[in-house]
Amino acid sequence: MSATLQTVIALALVAVAAALLLRSWFGKKKSSGCGSASCSAISPEIKKLQARLKR
Repeated sequence: MSATLQTVIALALVAVAAALLLRSWFGKKKSSGCGSASCSAISPEIKKLQARLKR
């Protein structure tokens, strides 16, 4: 394999890796789903406390 071909392949791999990193940094952020008071993992007592603390 020639040195020129190896350089082109290496640069292509670096460009793909950089593109994937940038996409993960600047892409849409997924919500956790339990950030609201309607999360089923939170007990009713905690929901009442959260509602009282918001007031």
